[in-house]
Amino acid sequence: MTNSEIKANSSQKVINPGKIKSLLKPGEVGATLEITVRDKDGKITDHRGPMRSKSFVRQFLDLLWIQSFPLGEPVAFNVRDITNVVRTINFGSHIFGCDGGAGIVTLGIIVGTGNTAPTITDHVIETPIAHGVGAGQLQYGAVTYGAPASDATTSQFTITRDFANGSGGLITINEIGLYVEGYDGAGAAIYDFMTIRDVIGGGVPVPNGQTLTINYRPQATV
Repeated sequence: MTNSEIKANSSQKVINPGKIKSLLKPGEVGATLEITVRDKDGKITDHRGPMRSKSFVRQFLDLLWIQSFPLGEPVAFNVRDITNVVRTINFGSHIFGCDGGAGIVTLGIIVGTGNTAPTITDHVIETPIAHGVGAGQLQYGAVTYGAPASDATTSQFTITRDFANGSGGLITINEIGLYVEGYDGAGAAIYDFMTIRDVIGGGVPVPNGQTLTINYRPQATV
């Protein structure tokens, strides 16, 4: 099998309401993170989680406040995007959109090799992994979603992305982030912002020819 034949195949799965795994305390809102590596035949070679996503960053609350207020033109609020530029963002339907398509590395779930501990002011993945089949690259599949589900105490939905390794060598994932959209009404432009950055202790090795699947599940509990 050649490098170019390794494909990232995304799938969408609705969790059985009777099997929701919640790691949050009653009254909390947060997210869980699940990591799976599969070989070319679909056999699971590594699985982590669900584990609690520990590192929501400042932009998450900035965008939530804008959307809740809401701030329309000409009023706006400054938020730092993934290019380290402060943007003036307004209330709008694009906020929190994270439906990155195949090959898109500026929207949706993003992976990297950086291992510096997260801080509240992080605005971008430390060392993002590029899309492709070259050395150190992964093939980014399209972001897909699992519909909202709930049980007696917990409600959640799922954000999923596949990353296929056709680079010819092993790649270790140390950091995972979630990039979402925000809307600049005055400039009629959409920008991208990081809302979560999790660092995985010890990293997740993804051998050549295998596929990494990441699930973020935002949750609310009572």
